[in-house]
Order: sequence, then C-alpha cells, then structure tokens
Amino acid sequence: MEVIIERVAGIDVHQKSITVSTLIGAADKKPKRKLNTFETTTDALKACGRWLEHQEADVVIMESTGQYWRPVWKILETFGFKMILCDPRMIKTMPGRKTDRLDAEWIAELGRCGLVSPSYVPTAEITELRETTRTRKAMGHDVTAYRNRVHNILQRSNIKLTSFVSDIFHGSGLKLVNMLINGEKIDLDSVAANMHGGMKHCPEQILRAMDGELTANDRKLIGINMNHLAYLDQALAKLDELIEEQRKPLWDLYLRLQTIPGISERIATTIIAEVGADVTAFENGHALASWVGLAPGNYQSGGYTRNARITHGNKYLKTAMITAALGAKARKEGGLKDFFYRLSSRMGKMKAIVALAHKMIRIVYVMIREGSTYEEYKDQNRQIQPVIVSG
Repeated sequence: MEVIIERVAGIDVHQKSITVSTLIGAADKKPKRKLNTFETTTDALKACGRWLEHQEADVVIMESTGQYWRPVWKILETFGFKMILCDPRMIKTMPGRKTDRLDAEWIAELGRCGLVSPSYVPTAEITELRETTRTRKAMGHDVTAYRNRVHNILQRSNIKLTSFVSDIFHGSGLKLVNMLINGEKIDLDSVAANMHGGMKHCPEQILRAMDGELTANDRKLIGINMNHLAYLDQALAKLDELIEEQRKPLWDLYLRLQTIPGISERIATTIIAEVGADVTAFENGHALASWVGLAPGNYQSGGYTRNARITHGNKYLKTAMITAALGAKARKEGGLKDFFYRLSSRMGKMKAIVALAHKMIRIVYVMIREGSTYEEYKDQNRQIQPVIVSG
C-alpha cells in the first residue's frame, strides 16, 4: 500500500495501561518499528510523550475507548503531535489476533497508509458544554425513573390520585401526596383545603381516589423517593444555570438555530453542545449527517445495489434531530412539512421522518458554516419554501 505518513504511532488504550507502537521510516523503505507500554498515570503519560518525541513521531492515533482515551489525548496533545481519534469499529483487526501489541501495531499500520478516518473532537469549551448537557439529560431520565417509582407504589396501594390530578409532584398534587406520606387524617375538609380552584375534579372525587391501603413501609418509600426528587430538581436548576453560562459565547448561533421549525431551545443547545460553532471538521452537510447517524449508506455486491440502514452515530444529536423533525412536520404550514408529506406518500412516515431530520441537519451545517439565518416566505400563492438568508 502507498505510504501517506512516514512517522506514526498507534496507541491501544486501556484503563490501567496503554500500548504504543511506532512506525518510523521513509515511504520507500521498510519502517523501523518500536513497541512500549506505559501506565495511565499522569507522570507515565508524560513519559510516553517524551518517548514519542525521542522516536520522532509526528502523528499519534488512538481508538475512542470509552472515556479512557481522553486523559491520554489531553496530555499527549501538549507535546505538539498531530492527534487522530478513530472509531474502534472502523479499524478491527483480523479475527483470532487480539492482543494489545497487535492492536497497537495494526493502528499504526493503518495510520501509516492513511486508512484511518479521524473522528470529530470538539474544542475544550464545547466539550464542557457537551458534558453538562449530557449530564442534564441523564439526570432528567433519573427524575422520570423516581417519579415512576412513586406512581407504582400508589397504584399497588389502589390510590388513584394520578387519575384525577395531572401532576402529583408540584402544587396541590404534592400537598395531597404529603398528606399520605405524613399519615394525616384524610377527609373532605382536609382534601378541599389542599386543592386550588383550578382543579377540574371536585373534593369528593379526590377523596375517593385517595381511599386506598398505604402501608407504613410504602409511606417511607414514597417519602424517600420524593426527597430524592426534590434534590434532583435543585441539581437540574443548577445545571440549567451552568448551561446558560457556557452557552453565552454562542448566543447568536443559539438564537439562529431556533429559527428552524421544530428546533426548540433545548434542541438548539444540544446541537451546539454536540457540533459546536465550527463545522470545518466535516467535508459537507452529508458528512455531518453521516456522523450524526442520519445518512443511510449504500451496499453493492455482484452488481446489485441497495440502501443500507442508518448507523448508530451520535445518539444524543440524532435523538434531538428526530424530535425536531417531528415538531417541524406538525407545524400548520411550511416547506419542511411539505417535504415530509411529499416523501411519506412513497416511503412511509418513519423513513420520511429520518429523511426530514437528515435535511434539517444539513440546513444546520450551512447555517453554522455561512453564519446564515433560516427563513420561510410565501411568494403570493406559491407554497412556502425554506430559504437560508445570509446573516
């Protein structure tokens, strides 16, 4: 194979150690191979950087193995190497040849021949915003899990409060649940005293819904879950403040993204956190869509060609863009809605949603690259068409 990089190092990353293989030599000669192993402590990784300098390596390639690659990347980057992160699925070695040494050598060999596609690594500021938004999303899932536990306890105790009260975690609903937790006397007067005037159902109905068999143990369990929910609400509020602070330098982009139908404040924040304000790492909009996981590939064999499924991609951004597509197609009118229904008539609604999300992420790519704004206009009696206007 043609040699593209003459001085390359491949690193197989693990929790406790890294295995480093270097291939140094001119393109027309057999390269000199060196192998070494280092621990993943800070001092050991700095020693690895000095060793790579001594080997005169120019390019360092490693797999994105969990979170283990990040401290290795951060420390070796300070030595001035050209760092390349690659997807482990794209550089699998031959079956039956699985050792740390062989993995490192295989990465170096692929890198020397230019066969490693670099993964996108955002700036430090975008990385921090990404970590914050992902933490908030995970904590939001925790809130849902704890609320479901409370609902399950009430249902098994035959307390049908959720059938009459839309939200039992705030306002009057929370007051009624606290009556159950505290073992207070529940009668028509006490129920009415904890209900606000906007509730649809009368106190008699709420009283009958609260007539169940709640054991002392279940009261304690509900209390523990409700206390944890209160803590999570406070943590979410702090995360929202942190996200707002980290998002300030990109406020203009944040507002411009929301001009796209279906993209809410939360989705705009997710786009910025996952992609950032610089899309030069992606060759074009299709490359970004492929990285997100919204671009189906092609499969060709024996002259037969068919479309492959979409890839896993970036699950956070893919979920956000699918949600945005659902919002865009639900608008009263618009070019994106027309696009969805034009496709759904021939390929089905699910595929049309993915296609619409694909189109929207490509619009996002152009808006970030050009600094433009999305607008929709109606030209007399013509259909509304999406337009991108330079900012």
